[in-house]
Amino acid sequence: MTNLIMQKKRRALHSIFSIGVLLFASTIFLSCLPGGASSKDGASSGSSSSEAEKVFYVRTAEVSVGDMDDIISLSGEVYATGRVNAVPDINGLLTKVLVSPGDSVSAGEIIAYVDPSRPGMSYAESPVKSKTSGTVTAVPAVSGNQVSVQSVIAQVGHLDRLEIEIKVPERYLAFLKPGMSAWISSRAYPDDEQSARVTEVSPVVDPRSRTVLVTLVPDSSTEKLRPGQAVSVNLVLETKKDALSVSSSALTERRDGVGVFVANGDKASWRLVTTGLNDAGSIEVIEGLNPGDKVIVAGIQELTDGSLIRVQEG
Repeated sequence: MTNLIMQKKRRALHSIFSIGVLLFASTIFLSCLPGGASSKDGASSGSSSSEAEKVFYVRTAEVSVGDMDDIISLSGEVYATGRVNAVPDINGLLTKVLVSPGDSVSAGEIIAYVDPSRPGMSYAESPVKSKTSGTVTAVPAVSGNQVSVQSVIAQVGHLDRLEIEIKVPERYLAFLKPGMSAWISSRAYPDDEQSARVTEVSPVVDPRSRTVLVTLVPDSSTEKLRPGQAVSVNLVLETKKDALSVSSSALTERRDGVGVFVANGDKASWRLVTTGLNDAGSIEVIEGLNPGDKVIVAGIQELTDGSLIRVQEG
């Protein structure tokens, strides 16, 4: 009898333990389900999330409309116009060079002597004369060297009229023509940019460098330029009228492509764009924007489509 009572007690305790385990497991399972928290807690959480939504401070700039230049930047060299090479009339030993760069010479003036003598044969020295009046811009020949009738002893030109030569890659050949505009500057005067015009385009392409020789003449004073000086040349290939443009700082690249963020009230709107010319920090927008759109130019790093924004002035 006693054994029977003990067995019933053990069965009752086992049942109570099993029910407790099931209740505990059910509580854990329900807490892991979405919305397992009480409706009161859920409402409180949603309210806090809405109140804490981040606002990004940004700056904007309006899409502008105007002319844009398609520019290529090249290096050039300054030369005197009307350059004439002084060459010997005979082969021989260059014994004397009488001029230096910067000297003024007259047409017919002797600038060097060549001795045509050979072993067993003695001849009088032959003078080398300048064929034009002007300023000596270069003296490539050196006394004591053998020279021929093709050797340039000196170069004479006119310093009052200077020109600039550039070598343009042949892929731009279709754009090249006399009258094209350009802007030139030098290291000596980096802030003094002046305009120039193309006066001559070589009819041939250099097969070694694959370039075309182009000559330009400054539109204004050349007092700050010297023959032999290196200059930077921004050559204008073409000008587009009434082009839409934005600051290059507005453009950003995301997974779906290149675009900009447009300020739409208090939200940022992502727009994909098609770009064209790049003109001194302004980018042409061919497609994706309209005149008057306000694009975000600062504070775009963390923006996404629909982000809350506050536009700062200045």
